[in-house]
Amino acid sequence: MERIKEVVEEYLYHILFIMLVIIGLLIGGLIITNNHPRNVSGSLPSSSVTKSDLMKTKPSVKSSSSTPAAKETEQLYVDVKGAVKRPGVYQVTKNMRTQDAVNLAGGFTKSADKKQINLAGKLADQQVIYVPLKGEIQGNALKQGITPQEPQNASESTNVSSETSSDSSSFSVTNSSSGKINLNTADKNKLQELTGIGEKKAEQIIAYRESTGQFKQIEDLKNVSGFGDKTFENLKDSICV
Repeated sequence: MERIKEVVEEYLYHILFIMLVIIGLLIGGLIITNNHPRNVSGSLPSSSVTKSDLMKTKPSVKSSSSTPAAKETEQLYVDVKGAVKRPGVYQVTKNMRTQDAVNLAGGFTKSADKKQINLAGKLADQQVIYVPLKGEIQGNALKQGITPQEPQNASESTNVSSETSSDSSSFSVTNSSSGKINLNTADKNKLQELTGIGEKKAEQIIAYRESTGQFKQIEDLKNVSGFGDKTFENLKDSICV
């Protein structure tokens, strides 16, 4: 024991130095170990940013819309005549049909011959839609109210042209040869062109026409309330049926 004690005392400083070195190494190792994760985590933002930059997706290219922009609705004007409750000029759109125009004019009168009109016909600007009265010639009175379609051949084109020409002359509101006004087809405004006929009397003529049907002869005008022999004599040279 004495020998060990002597050795310890002799080498005490050496032992302490070695212990300090070992402790220093241990402390240094702990410091390095603790700092290493921080360095790794500290480097992550740089690495993350780089990866993010590399993984950036290209901006998507917006596909152009396949649906064209809606066009502004085109306004058209048609003239509705004949056996309707409110004849006149009406504003319509290009996707409307003859039935729509008749509805705008108040619908058919009781004397209207619906069988002669194509209610599915497309409307065109400045078109005349004439609704015939019962008893008028089948197939002629309302060709003006049907939108013309392109003929399939030359002969069909000739037929359509000749029929249209015939219809426009035979069933116009005013007789082209004599200038007389047709009591069966004239609207209120046209009737007021007659001498002595105002708005009220024109409405009476139309009311009679709607309730009893077309005039068979011009003398039937005397059956309308307010039209006596004297009035008829003043008008007979200006009217026809």
